[in-house]
Amino acid sequence: GGLDCEVLSITDYTASGNEIAMRPAVVFTGRVHPGEVVASYMMEGTISFLLGDSALAKLLREMYIFRIVPMLNPDGVYHGNSRTSLSGCDLNRAWMNPEPNVFPTIWHTKQMIKQLIATRKVSLYVDFHGHSRKKNIFMYGVEYRKQ
Repeated sequence: GGLDCEVLSITDYTASGNEIAMRPAVVFTGRVHPGEVVASYMMEGTISFLLGDSALAKLLREMYIFRIVPMLNPDGVYHGNSRTSLSGCDLNRAWMNPEPNVFPTIWHTKQMIKQLIATRKVSLYVDFHGHSRKKNIFMYGVEYRKQ
């Protein structure tokens, strides 16, 4: 095993257990590519906002449970890799069929998301990245197609 991959849960825990269990989930992940340092700054700002005292942050904590994996590739970050894990693999290309022994952080994160989907609505998934040439903030999305 490598370094720990932390998972945060942020919500308003003063509510009843049943109420919390009914809240939709929002999932944030970041730093799948170690060299995309800006993703950590964005993640830090997002977490700080969600834990803050603003009325909007309080409302979001009352409405959702946030499951956050700030750093999907801690080994790659620690060892100074640019895009890959310690084994030289791009973890972001392993989502379709991650082997638990080869891609443990992706496998466990995918299991967490599957469990969330089985028990509640998942309203949003955001994977924080950086870019070598684009400036400011931008988003890519996936088109939903009914099968």
